[in-house]
Order: sequence, then C-alpha cells, then structure tokens
Amino acid sequence: MQPLPDDPAHLPPPWWTPHAGMPEVERELQRELTPGHPLHGATVAAVARCGACDDVLFQVEGRPFAWALVHLTWTRREEHAPWPMTTPLSGPAELSTAAADHGCSP
Repeated sequence: MQPLPDDPAHLPPPWWTPHAGMPEVERELQRELTPGHPLHGATVAAVARCGACDDVLFQVEGRPFAWALVHLTWTRREEHAPWPMTTPLSGPAELSTAAADHGCSP
C-alpha cells in the first residue's frame, strides 16, 4: 500500500487513526462484500474512521481509485447492493474533501 498523501493523523475531527490498525474493520468489510461490489476482490487497508458515524476510509489497490469511503452495516454477513455503501475517491483532493464533508457531524 502507498502511504497516505497526507498524514492520516491530520484528517479533520471527528476522524481518527488507530495505532494498531483496524483488522476487525477489514474483516467485516470482506464479510459484507459480494461479487459486483466495487471493492470485491480488491486489496484494502482501513486507515481512518469517523468517530461520529463509523464511516471508514480504506486505501485500495487493484482498482482505478486509490481510496474509498465506506459505511459498513456490521451485520457480519454478505450484503446486497448498494451495501456496504462505498464512495470511490481518486486522489488527495477528493480524499481531503470527502474526509472534511462526508455528510456527518461530530
């Protein structure tokens, strides 16, 4: 995975970045994905989480977009489209905009 274009610790509140990674979040994403979902089969790493709404920012490999803002359902099972809701993000500008204004308030 490539490093974040900006240090994830500098994302605006209520975003936070864990020191030990988020393996449980990555496992839940894999459980929820079905064929046809934009992240199905991609290599992903959870890099930040919104403390106000639990949206997760994933770094993505194997797709034309480098980042994805994802809202997991936490059902611990496969979901049906459009879940988990996913917003693909191409680069640093989209990443910064999405993190700052993703429709959630602290």
